[in-house]
Amino acid sequence: MVAFLRFCKPDVKELAPSRPKFEKKVPEVYSAEELKIFFDSIKDEHLYLIFELLLKTGLREQEAVYLTWNDIDFASGTLKVRSKPEYDFEIKDKEERDIPIPADLLKRLKEYREQHPNGRLVTGTRTDNPNRKLLRTLKRQVKAAGLNCGQCSGCRDHKECGRWWLHKFRATCITKLLRNGMDLRTVMKFSGHSDLDSVMRYLSPAADAAIKAQIETVVWM
Repeated sequence: MVAFLRFCKPDVKELAPSRPKFEKKVPEVYSAEELKIFFDSIKDEHLYLIFELLLKTGLREQEAVYLTWNDIDFASGTLKVRSKPEYDFEIKDKEERDIPIPADLLKRLKEYREQHPNGRLVTGTRTDNPNRKLLRTLKRQVKAAGLNCGQCSGCRDHKECGRWWLHKFRATCITKLLRNGMDLRTVMKFSGHSDLDSVMRYLSPAADAAIKAQIETVVWM
């Protein structure tokens, strides 16, 4: 086959044109002020726990939806990310990982489990089914908290702010880890990214606060 192609001398540029170029966007994160207002507005204990879990563990949406209580090791303070064949759920890149759980979140999870010993899914519905409407719940809570920006198309057309989405909690988590000095490879291990380039995208928002602080120290005149 190789000899035949060489004989034909095809125009490589015609057969394989340049790959299309896409604009690489800087990951967006929630500000500390936005998070405070948002969490202060949540009165439901389970709902608070769900969004705190997304923020402090960096789980992907589907990973959170199918997370079971058996995945949480209270003794070691870790959370296991595993596929769930019974729900036809496979983790991305088939990369299993363990995530350390912050002490305050671990305490809240343990207390909630003691009060609600029944059920299998951590973020499940009242009937213990996978909660696949987390995004809709988020949008409603954001509106109730008065956090709709009022400028995006989502706010104008549906009264649901386009500046709030579930993956942004993950981006915020990764950014905060980097901002607090955790090295790239460790963050990659916890976040489940398959390469360092994907994690490095979060270096830009992680550096924003430090850069702003440095700019403020400059004597301009």
